[in-house]
Amino acid sequence: MPAVLHHIWSSCARLGMALVCVSMVTGGCAGSLASDPAKAELLRQLRETYLFPVALSDLERLSVPEIVARLDPDTRLVAKPRMSLNVIRGFEAEASVVAVRRLGGGRGYLRLAFFSHRTLAEVRRALNGFTPPLCALTIDLRDNAGGSFEPALHLAEMFLPAGVPMALYEDRAGRALLYAAGGAAPRRERLTLLINAGTASSAELFAGVLQWHRRAELRGSPTAGKRTVQSAVRLHHDYLLFLTTGQFLAPDGSPFGVNGLTPDRPDVGDDLTGGTAPCQPGTLVPRHGCLLPVQRSG
Repeated sequence: MPAVLHHIWSSCARLGMALVCVSMVTGGCAGSLASDPAKAELLRQLRETYLFPVALSDLERLSVPEIVARLDPDTRLVAKPRMSLNVIRGFEAEASVVAVRRLGGGRGYLRLAFFSHRTLAEVRRALNGFTPPLCALTIDLRDNAGGSFEPALHLAEMFLPAGVPMALYEDRAGRALLYAAGGAAPRRERLTLLINAGTASSAELFAGVLQWHRRAELRGSPTAGKRTVQSAVRLHHDYLLFLTTGQFLAPDGSPFGVNGLTPDRPDVGDDLTGGTAPCQPGTLVPRHGCLLPVQRSG
């Protein structure tokens, strides 16, 4: 009988050790960081570039997916095989301007699906195609989830006077970089931006800058409230990590809306003009970055 008990005890001990090993592997804590380069790189990025403070000691015993799940909602892992190579490299195959219409009364309409390196040229080409030139423009940003933030800022500066501060970029260390409008003469169309809960990231940045300067009227419903910036980090040949490394703030350091941008007017439904009246003598036109009445003599 003692021999049987000893055999059972030995078997249980071996099984217990096996379960411990399996638990360590599935939990991501088996082996040193040197044996898991993806995890080592993730922890390095969290230590050096991640926007928000995090207790690394609490994460060292977790797997890469478990670590990412504990970070902010904008940080995410993406399976590279499911992504277009063009998207990974930042060269989108599709146009970002997906609709252009003349609405009558000197008004025009553009729909932007996302922001890419081609957005600025596409918008300029569309606006140059309106003959005669527009006096009022509606830009539809509904369900625009963002994209690259540089084109969003470049598009905003098309409608702002030179030297006007547009946004502050803040990193983990609290360093702030101020973006200001360039020296080109601003366009003078009266602007209406259509927004909704699907308007996020760079689209919110573009709309927020113009609303902050009273350069555009926002119509629709509140936006998503995503102001953070992600950098792509290669962790493994099968995955990319989009890690939050910065955030955009208004020129005075306040957020562009705490829970998203608030529209100046409520939902517009199917009205593509956003309620914009046809242009008439004495209508409002932008001047010095704000909406001011036209001064006419006689």
